[in-house]
Amino acid sequence: MPPSAHPHPIKSRWFRKPLEALFPDKRFDGQFQNPDTGEVFDFDDIIAATDPISEIAQTIAYYPQSDPAAQSAALCTVFISGLGQTEAESSKRSRRYAQVLNVGIANLHNGSFILDKPFLARINPYFDWLDAGIHRLGLLDSPVIENTARLILKAIETETSLNLSGDSHGTILLARALWRARRKFIRRSSRPWDLQQRREAIAQWQVQAREWINVFTFGHGYRNWVKGPRYSMVYIEGDPLPEKFGLTPIQANRRERGDIKFLKFPRLFKPGNFEAHNMMFTIEFLKTTFQINDLAVGDFYGLDQKLHHGSLDIPTQNQVQWPEDISDYVWNPTSLEGV
Repeated sequence: MPPSAHPHPIKSRWFRKPLEALFPDKRFDGQFQNPDTGEVFDFDDIIAATDPISEIAQTIAYYPQSDPAAQSAALCTVFISGLGQTEAESSKRSRRYAQVLNVGIANLHNGSFILDKPFLARINPYFDWLDAGIHRLGLLDSPVIENTARLILKAIETETSLNLSGDSHGTILLARALWRARRKFIRRSSRPWDLQQRREAIAQWQVQAREWINVFTFGHGYRNWVKGPRYSMVYIEGDPLPEKFGLTPIQANRRERGDIKFLKFPRLFKPGNFEAHNMMFTIEFLKTTFQINDLAVGDFYGLDQKLHHGSLDIPTQNQVQWPEDISDYVWNPTSLEGV
């Protein structure tokens, strides 16, 4: 299905119409997307389903396996991509994510300002970067934040496991969505003036979030993650986002955040090379991690157990069998020199 063919009407709020008219990909902000077909589903329609999380897994997610039995056994994750990715690019990268790690992927689209024929060609590529910076400062909202928060609360209410994944800018939106979900949970569970009830609601949030919400990030760009969910944070040494703007293992230890587990792969690129932030290299490291630890590729439960028990072996650069087409996913072709 071509990216322009959307059989599921997207219902936009009136105040977003001017933005969407100027930047068409923004129309799909916070909407679900099948990475294989490019088909987009209106979030409100999905969340209103009797069992929305099953609906996502069965109707929206792309699975690399053609065998229905294999699909039903595969982990399904809702993925929020990084900046600068329109529908087509987001689909391309998510398909590879699914194929390399043998996992089902349903995109929650992070709309881009990128245009095929920009009217401000010199500055158009920078709009997404500015957008991400403002999001990190908490000065701008996004449909992705609100919709992800609603999905998190729905998972807790229905006692259904929800796997959330994000990359780069997507991790900033995801982190803020988790805080928003927590605030809504507390408001629903306590009266503002009742401090005891509020403390009980906070404690209940942490119990429920840990039971039902799993978060897996790539190149995260946020530092203050809400307590509750189970976190696994993956990045390559030299990735500037987690090392300069995110949370490192040392910082997590100082903050007594033993609930957050890190999987840090060895340096692959020269210092200062932004390619270290490219998730397409990280997933190849991750695939090798499954293999050298005698885990089936895609066994995230087994990976999580080893990671939380400190028994996971980390692959070296030389252990990774880099695919020939990895060059199709680099941002700067010269980055591959010496890899």
